[in-house]
Amino acid sequence: MNIKRKLIVFDTDGVIFRSQYLLQLSFHSSFFHFFHAFFLCFLFSINVLPMRKLLERIYGSLKRISEDKFWEVYDNMKLVDNAKEAINSLKRKGHSVALISSGVPDFLMKDLAKKLEADCGHGIGTQFDKGTFTGEISGLLTFHDGKTRVVGKLLQEGEFTWDDVIVVGDDRNNLDVMSHAKISIGYNPNYQVRKKTKYVTDSYDLNKVLTYVEINEGPSFIELSKSLSKEFTYSWKQEFRRKGVHVCTAFIPFFTTIHYTLTLYLLMGITILFIISEWLRLNAVSLPVINLITKYCIRTSEQRHFTLSPVTLSVGVMCALIFFPRTIACAVIMIVAFSDSIATMVGRFYGRNRIPYNQRKSLEGTLAFFISATICTIFYFPLYTALAASFVSCIIESLPIKADNLTIPLGTGLFLTLLTYY
Repeated sequence: MNIKRKLIVFDTDGVIFRSQYLLQLSFHSSFFHFFHAFFLCFLFSINVLPMRKLLERIYGSLKRISEDKFWEVYDNMKLVDNAKEAINSLKRKGHSVALISSGVPDFLMKDLAKKLEADCGHGIGTQFDKGTFTGEISGLLTFHDGKTRVVGKLLQEGEFTWDDVIVVGDDRNNLDVMSHAKISIGYNPNYQVRKKTKYVTDSYDLNKVLTYVEINEGPSFIELSKSLSKEFTYSWKQEFRRKGVHVCTAFIPFFTTIHYTLTLYLLMGITILFIISEWLRLNAVSLPVINLITKYCIRTSEQRHFTLSPVTLSVGVMCALIFFPRTIACAVIMIVAFSDSIATMVGRFYGRNRIPYNQRKSLEGTLAFFISATICTIFYFPLYTALAASFVSCIIESLPIKADNLTIPLGTGLFLTLLTYY
């Protein structure tokens, strides 16, 4: 099959380099320069400071640094996994690869392109006087639309069009060139890029980008079959991991017998920490343990958005513990922990008959929910009460409400309270 030649444009900081060259250079200058650069980068990320001003102020503060220091910091920059391998793979398929940066000097970008065997590298102009940096910068890439203008020149030189361009980037400085390109890929992107790119990958392995390039090449039947098989296998594993976290809530009633108040405080603390970690994840910053769990549990559709399910689950459990007697709280927590998980697994992989008022749910999944909810509840209440509570929770679960981790314990708990005490 003939593959149409593409121009693949890679940002450098955060895409080829694991970190930001300019921040590393500032850090090696002094802690004050690093703090100053970090603050200015923050202002840039929230649209307060334009690209030109950002570069002028940071590089201006770094004048009198030797050219050797520029090279030393560059040589110590860590690359993402399989950077050279991914670029070589693209080159073997006939594509052209360009490395473009608005933060790395041009002479270093030329060297990086040579090392990684890319077709070209472009960075900002930096002025030196007798081996010492003057603080002056120049070139198209010092402006907000610099990448678009540089790529425009590459299109003329290589006889490409914008329909042949694929851009891989992570921050808002890439949004302009991404808006012109046929395909945009967010690589560990911040939220502004994450919500606008066609594809998103959260990984430090550059080979992950190849998947999205291949999709747009029009895969063969065999390649497509392998891809679907891999996706199905991943989906199974992902759901098991996801529901494994869900089932862990079954241990919470036990912890409340040891120390009720401490358990509640821990739940609140974990919930707040998760909310913070999600905000950081959406802006390409990882908390080691929590983000690792999130990475292996979230669905593909949740990559671009805040993952709300763990929050509603935690809040639902806390509300059950606070508002209902212990027996009722234990019963509804068990239903949320086990029944909701079982219903999702059965419905996702074996569901064939859709519920008329909620096409996202299946009769098979709902039946599995009812049976497992009855088993969970019968340990705490008589059979008729367990059946009634399971039926109510089953109805709540089947409704087209996304926050069922919250509505199931509250609704079922309220029903059991009314049935038992009134």
